[in-house]
Amino acid sequence: MIYLDYAATSLKRVELLKYTIENIEDFDANPDSIHKLGRKSKKVLEDSRKEIADFLHTTTDKIIFTSGASESNNYIVNNFSNEDYEVITSKIEHPSVLNSLSHSKSNVIYADCEKNGVVNFDKIVEKITDKTRLVILQHVNNETGAIMPVKKLGEYLKDKDIWYHVDATQSVGHLDVNVEEIHCDSLSFSGHKLGGINGFGVLFLKKNLHNLIYGGEQEDYRRGGTSFVMGAYTLAKSLQKSVDERDYIKNMKKLFLDNIKFDYDVNGSVENSADHILNLYIPFEKNDFLLTYLDMHGICVSAGSACSAGSITNSHVITNMYDEKRAEHSLRFSFGYGNTKEDILKCTSVLNDFYEKNKGKI
Repeated sequence: MIYLDYAATSLKRVELLKYTIENIEDFDANPDSIHKLGRKSKKVLEDSRKEIADFLHTTTDKIIFTSGASESNNYIVNNFSNEDYEVITSKIEHPSVLNSLSHSKSNVIYADCEKNGVVNFDKIVEKITDKTRLVILQHVNNETGAIMPVKKLGEYLKDKDIWYHVDATQSVGHLDVNVEEIHCDSLSFSGHKLGGINGFGVLFLKKNLHNLIYGGEQEDYRRGGTSFVMGAYTLAKSLQKSVDERDYIKNMKKLFLDNIKFDYDVNGSVENSADHILNLYIPFEKNDFLLTYLDMHGICVSAGSACSAGSITNSHVITNMYDEKRAEHSLRFSFGYGNTKEDILKCTSVLNDFYEKNKGKI
């Protein structure tokens, strides 16, 4: 199989999983137990927290471990669910933000994006009123890879009484993420996007809000539940690996574009996008057929967010950027450390061959 769906979830880093099995005593016990095995697990957990905090340029007391970005995003939204509040976000956010906001008591105000996939800074600022209590913006869009003006917005909001949350699920590891430079109050991401184990995420929290989960004393009383030590370890060890792989992934994306032999358009902008995501408008065939055709040739890609429970619904992101018809003809290719030159050339060859065989019918 050729896997080009890293934005949905990264292939797992086998060497990290192998290490956890070979050193299982370091991960076996509850890290809140006071016996020797508990202390071993606690050390791995807290060493991982320190690595993650350093990576984000913050301190360990501001790092909360969660089950993933979806939980973290929901938590922030739920803390600002109030009939007297206004929340500002964009129409192209991840479903974990948009669906959570659809259940919020707050008045939610949505900003459109431009044709290049970027949410305009001025269009967000002009919507701010004295009732605005929360602003949410992705750092990198999960379907187009478009990079949002999160630093510029943070600079504007830093002295205002407005909570600023950044969903950095697609940017951590792929771009430099410094919470001090972004001036965000909270930031979320997931380990499985970088090659870590599924079911683990991070929430940077500048100031404490209500507890995420009431239970034990874990996460400094902020989120009860037995800590996921393997999740913390595999994420922490994936961070620097992801940085080291950036140039390689960038070259895979360039190789892909250089070898497509039919007319297409990039949804968004190659120049202002994260290197691991590429969204293409392919005018000669609908995406549902192309997904099936590529799958039959052992190639895994997607048409939109994988968080739509396996359905092939047209992308709300591409629809908002352009229209429904364009969304019907768009595919997302996302690259990662496991791809080879042969993978990329096989995928482009399959697409080129399909076009050549069918261009007379187009």
